[in-house]
Amino acid sequence: MALNIQQLCDWDSDQYCIVHSMPCKINHNGQANVTGFFTPYIENKELNGCSGVSESSFRGYPLQGKKIVIPVGFKGIVVSETKKPLTDVEERNLVVSKKFCEITYWNWDCFPVSDDSINQSMDWLILSKMIHEIE
Repeated sequence: MALNIQQLCDWDSDQYCIVHSMPCKINHNGQANVTGFFTPYIENKELNGCSGVSESSFRGYPLQGKKIVIPVGFKGIVVSETKKPLTDVEERNLVVSKKFCEITYWNWDCFPVSDDSINQSMDWLILSKMIHEIE
């Protein structure tokens, strides 16, 4: 399967987008007015002795979230697929449209902890870089 990647964002610019990872499926792909309808309702708190935790709600469900900074040497990117292939052997076309340096991930029913999969994936990035730097 061939993978074609088209870059639309400027890597050298200082413009980064704000990314939220929500614990739900939303039948919409594209931009949303997060700044107008979600961001004003985010409250930064210290919960259960854990600082840097945010609280909000989405469609009436309470959320607890935490910001994660992308490790040095890596870039977060927003990728979309122009047309999904019908089979596994067809060519795929991806477009890199934005970049980000931090992501806020949200949990429905529990506070953010180091065992969350997104935290573990950030740890893996650092670990894999260390493994590949060994001579």
